[in-house]
Amino acid sequence: MTPAQVADVAERVGPAIVIGAAGPVGRDVHDVIVTDVHFPAVLRAGSLVVAPGYLWGDEDCARLVSEADAAGVVAVAIKARATPGAEESPLAVLMIEPDADWALVIALLRSAVIGTPASSDADESLFGLADALASMCEGPVVLLDPAWQLISYSGGDPHDEVRSQTILARRPPAAALDGIRRLGVVDALNRGEIVRVADGEVEGLSRRYAVAARVGAEVLATIWWQPDVDVPLEEAERRLRRAAELAALALLRHAASAPFGSTDGDAALQSLLAGGRTERQVAGRLGTDIEGGFVLAGLRPTAADAHERAAAVRRLVALARTHCDAFRVNAQVAAGTDAAYLLFAAPDTAHRRDAVRVVTDMHARLQRTAPHRAMMSSTFRALGETAQVRQTVDELLLLAERRGWNALTDSEDVDATWRLEQFRELALAHPALLSGPIVRLVEHDRAEGTELVATLRSYFESVGDMRAVAGKLGIHVNTVRYRINRVQEVARFSLSLSDERLLAELQIRLLS
Repeated sequence: MTPAQVADVAERVGPAIVIGAAGPVGRDVHDVIVTDVHFPAVLRAGSLVVAPGYLWGDEDCARLVSEADAAGVVAVAIKARATPGAEESPLAVLMIEPDADWALVIALLRSAVIGTPASSDADESLFGLADALASMCEGPVVLLDPAWQLISYSGGDPHDEVRSQTILARRPPAAALDGIRRLGVVDALNRGEIVRVADGEVEGLSRRYAVAARVGAEVLATIWWQPDVDVPLEEAERRLRRAAELAALALLRHAASAPFGSTDGDAALQSLLAGGRTERQVAGRLGTDIEGGFVLAGLRPTAADAHERAAAVRRLVALARTHCDAFRVNAQVAAGTDAAYLLFAAPDTAHRRDAVRVVTDMHARLQRTAPHRAMMSSTFRALGETAQVRQTVDELLLLAERRGWNALTDSEDVDATWRLEQFRELALAHPALLSGPIVRLVEHDRAEGTELVATLRSYFESVGDMRAVAGKLGIHVNTVRYRINRVQEVARFSLSLSDERLLAELQIRLLS
């Protein structure tokens, strides 16, 4: 196959992603390499280097360009809003739209470098499939999966606001989705109908025809065609029915040949998460021993509806796999009922830190298109412990939801909070454990309008430092001493007795 030139790559990816190109763009590209400021890759001659984390014009970027030129690299791809002059770089420079997702950019660049061979195997490429459908329908198309995640898109104009945002964010904007739902489009597609959306019926969306690509009752994707002119419904239906048949066949072939086998991720890891004995298969894929040390991350969608959450889990699995592939991350990915999971080998603290960094970056990148909470487990020694660790991660994700934690949470940072939560669950199951001194204080505060519970809580938080309590509550230290004495009288316990003091502190934390 003839190598693609830098200019060809830019054209295939399209102006929505590659906003400019400069330098010697007529050179051949043979490979795509991803490098990072903190994790530099080995640069090879003839390659296009993708550089997340670099900024055009800064010292790190200048060093990268110099090293890449010395290694025989033909081009670099970097995010920027302005295209450099040809004299500013000895290499070709592809300027990437700053809002584009790097994982998508890398996948598109690799697809563009490989190209679409003119053979009967063209439909194996999802972007080749989109181009084939566009040629068949005579207008640009976008393919979306059942969870409204972008599968691929063709080249060609016109570009309206919704198409551009869908390509950049890998998902249609929420307002557009709400609009087509209100029009009944989703239900019509699920019934197998051809749908027409008139120009302007949904804000930012020009004329569209759509159809679902199906196998039996299962929807594999929806095809959204944007014609230049209004097409009679009968002709639109003929073109889209042919397009749906081709798309269904190509998507089935693609799923069958996918490196992870299943849209729900790795089957061996799925079995292990459920308590199966697939340790050796999983260890082999991670390139380590079954007792080499591991860490598990859980990503739980924030969607409240069970069906939406299940669809979001599938989307997270697909996005996580794309991210790991794009950035050469060695991890296994699988779906559970309510969460997606990533398993990393972590034989030492340095490897665990790397895993936390990867999931932190992934959480930030995926939050816009697939809102979720993320939890990182403690390191565990053997793969046989995976199911038990997954249960702990699930419980911590539920705790994060109750507490409103939205950032990535490291379980090692919230271990005490989680154990107190387990005490709370135990106390709720046995209400008698919460009766006693603190209940008496709560009742007194409610009847008399006092603040004895708040004072005692501050006393415990300040480890008995009366002056610290006074400063925190904005009252005189003598008032604090009076209240603490009053607390012991009303609640009928003594802070000088260790057992009574421990019970009171535990109860006040559990009732908070």
